[in-house]
Amino acid sequence: MVYIDQGEAEIGAGREVRQLYQGQLLFHKPNEFHSVWATYARGASIFVISFSCNSAAMRAFRDRQNTLLPSQRRLLSLLIAEGQHVFGPMLDVSSQKRLTPLPMAPRGGVQMITLYLTQLLIDLLNAQQESASQTRLPRVKEEDFSESFERTRELMSARLDGMLRFSHVCRGFGLSATVFKERFKRYTGVTVMDFYRRLRIEEAKRLLRAGEKNVTQIADELGYSSTAAFSRQFKQLMRLTPGEYLRSIQI
Repeated sequence: MVYIDQGEAEIGAGREVRQLYQGQLLFHKPNEFHSVWATYARGASIFVISFSCNSAAMRAFRDRQNTLLPSQRRLLSLLIAEGQHVFGPMLDVSSQKRLTPLPMAPRGGVQMITLYLTQLLIDLLNAQQESASQTRLPRVKEEDFSESFERTRELMSARLDGMLRFSHVCRGFGLSATVFKERFKRYTGVTVMDFYRRLRIEEAKRLLRAGEKNVTQIADELGYSSTAAFSRQFKQLMRLTPGEYLRSIQI
């Protein structure tokens, strides 16, 4: 699994690329090759944790992009801290065949790591089940929503001027607004309008990299009420102001 503690990164798995933001965690399939890109996310903190578990319950995590709750983030931080106490502060498994505890490693440290991980997985499973029971949606396969998602993304990409509303997005899918909203979040890990905001910021980043327009012109093109409003949303998602982002990609 891959966890973003700070910043953001693009995570590649097979042919698919996903965007992970601060506090989000992604599970890979067993033996699935993955890549990480974080060149534009200055200061990104990324943790990759590999483990073996044959439980059938692990199928529930496949391809899921989870936004961790504070209690879940605490469990993960305890797991990471315990790993550093047991194996040392710097781990690079690219050249290691197995991990060896330090001579002064705390007693039961390896078992504590297993317990923290187990508790985190159970907590994530319980949160998924609670969410499903509250919404009482019919059970559907994740891939059943893929076509609707692609149509939604195309609609959003054609309307990056900020004028798109949720009622425009869910129209024409044969689903109620509540059902569409739930399935979209289950599929992407974020709400419909959060996804739209991120698409607009991605377009802003592209325009900034092109260098043909200044920040004020980009804010106006993307329909922001002011340059200040654009800068606030850019920093909220990127953890950098537009100016800081420009300087980071010019280094």
